[in-house]
Amino acid sequence: MLHIKQVPDLPVMGRHRRPVWPWLLGGIALILAVIGIYTFSGDDSDKLMLIPEPIDNDSLGMQEWAEMSELTRQSLESDDTGDELIPQDDSEKDPFLIRSKIHRNQTLFVALKNHGLDPGDIQQVIASMENVVDFKKTKPGDKYEVHIDVDKRILKFIYEISPEDISISERQGNTYVAQKLDVHKRVERILVKGEVSSSLYQTFIDYGEKGELASNFMRLFKYDIDFSSDSQRGDEFSILVDKVTLNGEFYRYDRVWAATYDSFARGKRLEAYYFDSPDPDFAGYYDGEGRALKRSFLKTPLVGCRVTSPFNLKRMHPILKRVRPHYGIDYGCPTGTPVMAFADGVVTFADWKGGNGNLLVIEHAHGYVSLYAHLYGFAVGIKKGAHVKQGQVVAKLGNTGISTGPHLHFAVKHNGKYIDPASIDTAHAFTLNGSKLQAFNASRNALRAALNGQSRRHEVLVEASSPKVGEE
Repeated sequence: MLHIKQVPDLPVMGRHRRPVWPWLLGGIALILAVIGIYTFSGDDSDKLMLIPEPIDNDSLGMQEWAEMSELTRQSLESDDTGDELIPQDDSEKDPFLIRSKIHRNQTLFVALKNHGLDPGDIQQVIASMENVVDFKKTKPGDKYEVHIDVDKRILKFIYEISPEDISISERQGNTYVAQKLDVHKRVERILVKGEVSSSLYQTFIDYGEKGELASNFMRLFKYDIDFSSDSQRGDEFSILVDKVTLNGEFYRYDRVWAATYDSFARGKRLEAYYFDSPDPDFAGYYDGEGRALKRSFLKTPLVGCRVTSPFNLKRMHPILKRVRPHYGIDYGCPTGTPVMAFADGVVTFADWKGGNGNLLVIEHAHGYVSLYAHLYGFAVGIKKGAHVKQGQVVAKLGNTGISTGPHLHFAVKHNGKYIDPASIDTAHAFTLNGSKLQAFNASRNALRAALNGQSRRHEVLVEASSPKVGEE
């Protein structure tokens, strides 16, 4: 039999209802009590706070370098970011000024049209500049600046191939008139000589020159000396170089004509002379005997970095705390230091490799292979199958993988076996002979006289002031 239980009627709202206000007052009191505890507590550690997300230091800046690095002209050409409107003053945008640059696979007409400028104006501007700019030779990275009116009509257009080559086109009535911008270029051949103080790099700075000149000097002798370990206070140096200024301001160093370095640690003098041969195959730097400075291999893949750990088959690993062979040389230098290819070759690996971090492997001729570990990242275009030249910047030094600090682990294999990179014989590539050697000797003697005939540390030997750009 089905039994049905009668359910009593539910209370109707407003009838037999318990008062709600005591519960409300209790809740408010509890909230105030909690706030009071955290507000008036004397221990700051008990206060509520928002904990920020941890920052991944290894990834910090990686994307920025990958996008903005300009180690070589190739990396500049590969920059393909969009055009943008850049104000003269970040605090107040100027809607009448456009600054940008030519990007890869982009013509000047397309670049300007992307800003919404009048196609007729663009065509007139380009036509007006045909006699002062060869647009067929323009490259990605060339800069331009456009001044416009309220109707986005072009008033003035400035095109910069380099600080030495700037052209301008201005609206005059219904047409545009173009000309080269006046740039006063001055070339001085200067002699800088003296003694190494704390370091060769710092000595150039102390003598009023740029660090760029110190780097150029060290690259000349990169096959013969490791300045990070073999250079010492009291060593003597000299360099004869062309220095370029634009409108009275330093622009760059041009050709180094001659340089010497007296190394007391090695007990020898190093010499470098530029041979301006009419045959381009023989133009370049030679020592005092006419032997080419370029070798089959670099002395070191870095400039100005110290050896922190040499090749050692019985080394105690600093992290693993056990004897583990060290099949290469470690160089300590700041993160981001450019790393150069040991010799001409082909990239066989450029990726992450466990404890090696970012690893680059390059295969060279005659059974040699070079390895570069713990890299911050690779230069643009460096990937498996890429061909590289000796001395080409291929990566940046880093601190990835199993590493105690920013450094480069550099190793070399020959016929499949690791060898000490410091033991490699960096023989001269070739030596001048015959009439070419005679021509070189005459040039060398003149350069030696220029290096040795002055007593002051810094002196202008030759001054060649060019006319303003556009003048004859």
